This record gives sequence, C-alpha cells and structure tokens, in this order.
Amino acid sequence: MITVMGGSFTRFHKGHMLMLDAAIRTGNHLIVGLASDDFLKRHKAYDAPRYSVRKRALDNYISRFTSDYEIYPLDSRNGNADASAEYDTIVVSRETRAQAEAINSSRIQKGLKPLRIVEVPIALAEDLFPISSSRIVKGEIRANGRRVTPVLIGISTANSLKVMALDRYISKVMRNYEIFRNQEYELETDQPLGMDTQISAMKRAQAALGSRDYGVGVESGLYMDHVTGNVIDIHYCVVIDRYSRVTVGTGSGFAVPHNIVRGIRDGLTESQAFVESYGGTDPGSTSGIAGIISGNRITRQELVYEAIRNAFIPRTGASFYGLDEKIQ
Repeated sequence: MITVMGGSFTRFHKGHMLMLDAAIRTGNHLIVGLASDDFLKRHKAYDAPRYSVRKRALDNYISRFTSDYEIYPLDSRNGNADASAEYDTIVVSRETRAQAEAINSSRIQKGLKPLRIVEVPIALAEDLFPISSSRIVKGEIRANGRRVTPVLIGISTANSLKVMALDRYISKVMRNYEIFRNQEYELETDQPLGMDTQISAMKRAQAALGSRDYGVGVESGLYMDHVTGNVIDIHYCVVIDRYSRVTVGTGSGFAVPHNIVRGIRDGLTESQAFVESYGGTDPGSTSGIAGIISGNRITRQELVYEAIRNAFIPRTGASFYGLDEKIQ
C-alpha cells in the first residue's frame, strides 16, 4: 500500500514535520509530491528556495525515520492522486482536506477506491496562530514556531490582580511576550448584571487590542440562579485577536450573600455593598469577596485566572474548534 502527500515545503517547519510523521506512521510506502519550481512561480506570492534545496530538506528529515519513501516533482495540485489505483492513503491538513475530498470524488467517478484521508492538525506557533511558510518569510516566526518579536497582549483594567492573573496564565503557554495594561476604556455601568457583563468584557477586550496580537477583557457580573434564587458572581473573559477572532471563558461562580444583594439593588456596587454590610476596605484589589467569605480557599485572582485560562482553551486546542485554519 502507498501513502501520498503533497506540498510546496517552501520553508520547512514544525507543521511539515507533524504531517510527515503522520504519513510515516501509516507504515505504507510513502510518496511525497513536492511542488516544482515552475508550479511555485505560478502560485506563490513570494520567492521560494529551488526544488533541489526543498527536496534536500525533506530527504534529511524523512530519512531519519524510514528509507521506504520517494519524492517526485509536482506540477499540479492533485498530481496523479486521482488516477493511481496503487494509492491507499492521503495525508492532509484541515486547509487541504477539501482538496483530498475532491480527489476522492474524481477517483470514484473513475471507478477507483477512495483514499483513506488522514487529517493532521495544523501546528501552532508560540503566539497560538498557525505556523506557515509565509509567516516565516515575513520574519514573524521561526521554523520551530517561536516568535521573533514578543507577542503583544493588552488587558483593559485598573486592577493589578487581573494583570497578574493574565501574566500567570500566559507564562504557561508563551515565553516571548509583553503585557500592556490599558486604562482608557468606557463602560456602561460599574456593576454589570447578566448580559451587561459580557458586553463590558467585550468592550474591555476591544479597547485593549489596538495594534497588538491580543486584547483581553475580564468583567465580574451577577447572574440569577433560577434553581436556588441566589445571585451568582461570575467572572467573564473575552479574548479577541488581531484577526478579529473572539473566544470567551468564565471562572467559577459563587453565591453572593443576601446582604450584599440588597445593597446592589439599592444602587451600590458589589464591593461597596460588602463594605457597607461588613466593614473593612474595598476587597476588589485584594482577595476579593470570594476570598473573604471562603477563608481564602478561593481568591478573586484565582477566579480571574480561571476565566482567562478557559477563554484560551479554544486557542490552545485550536484543532477542536476550527481555529487552526490558515490565516491571511
């Protein structure tokens, strides 16, 4: 049996390695169609290394794992994948799956068995955007996905706890980054309720984005629990990136004491209502109301961290959400 895959491989990178690894793991004889120089001149907007240079990079990598392979020049997108009865499997990315499905339609029309399609998630760079040859050519990232310049992340807040929570999370997924605190934003209310929470978080994120890679907005709001009749405090996070893609997440919710709810209904913010009912100073910049009433078993910073972490889940797990598609 034979596994086929094709590509231009203009800048050999981590994503190419993942696809080749998957192709080799099929255990079949591997045929790689490598775009010819003439093909690239017709289809690529940037200069590419010569065929011989790109082929050498492929040989150097594949030969480390198997000798059961061949590399042929590719002068069309499909090559002969829609015509050869010997082929069994085709390895693709999400970006090229539609092309593989078109090849199978053509094979069926010709009376050939459709190819088994193995889809490999697109590799993400350090900034959680897909790795691509064009990004490497532009000097944004290196072949291993590391950023050349820092990933720029803005967060709209006057509270340093939110900045610290963001830094704590980002440090787990990126090494080269900078966080900017934006304090130039306008909100409709100081105490958002229900949908106002989401709207405020979105406004914060949009104001923080600017010309950066990411804008982050975290808002604490109150929601009615219709099971118990309690009011639940939930932190809601919006992350918007430079491609206008939005992801969201929430932190753990907790029931707000009735005395505080009464103060909120009288027009106070949650923090003001807490101070009026129980004394002390504004808890918003310390452990938060959650920290005080839980004996610091959970703190506001932890709730903010949870919301940020959960808003990034669709980005770190991009292939599950379709966020690994090529970005122009």
